[in-house]
Amino acid sequence: MAQAKYDQIFQDLHERITSGYYGFLEYLPSENALAQEFDCTRNTVRKAIALLVAQGLVQTMQGRGVQVIHRSRPASTFTIGGIESMSEAASRLDITLATHMISLERTTVDPDLAAASGLAQGAPITVVERLRLIDNVPLIRDRSCFLAEMVPGLSQQIVEASVYRYIEGELGIRVATASREVRVDHASPQDRQFLHLGGMDCVVVVASTVFDSAGRPFEYTRSRHSPVDFTFQATAHRLPLHHGQ
Repeated sequence: MAQAKYDQIFQDLHERITSGYYGFLEYLPSENALAQEFDCTRNTVRKAIALLVAQGLVQTMQGRGVQVIHRSRPASTFTIGGIESMSEAASRLDITLATHMISLERTTVDPDLAAASGLAQGAPITVVERLRLIDNVPLIRDRSCFLAEMVPGLSQQIVEASVYRYIEGELGIRVATASREVRVDHASPQDRQFLHLGGMDCVVVVASTVFDSAGRPFEYTRSRHSPVDFTFQATAHRLPLHHGQ
């Protein structure tokens, strides 16, 4: 599947920002300058910048340009305001990631899963459990449910490489949005078995329902993170006040 021009520009600018080529509080070149550099329209540049804004890397300043608000973070930081695969996060953070599949089974959505995820009750799904090792330390255990109709043919090879690379690159699904919930939970016996908890008896649970560009939910993942060096990065936007406030 051909990569959209605005996505190519986004990836290029993303690399420049995260590498420090454009530093904290510096301004990006003007839309006209970027359009000339990338041989595209200003509207295409705006689409790329919108993705940078969504990931919390830049802020648009009316009348002044686009300012970099990204700062380097510790290697254990993952974004919660954007959607990226673990392999993408590892590349961005320059860390070593290994994924080991614990199990893969095919079943259907039960009432509890339907209520939690928004997936249709009774729909066939593939359930994948994975262990993520970051710099050879087991820090994340996740359980992902993929609609079999939209994501067929999952295998251990795909799971341990990159499911999102398969979804987007081979199946042609455009991943669009995700709704997330974050909470802290007691460590389960499986958490103690698989994860390095650093003497703590809790995990951070991130639950995500992921939608494609047509608004269809196709994935529900619950990731259980070790609290060791745990941080999540998000960028918040001020909401408009209601009348009378």
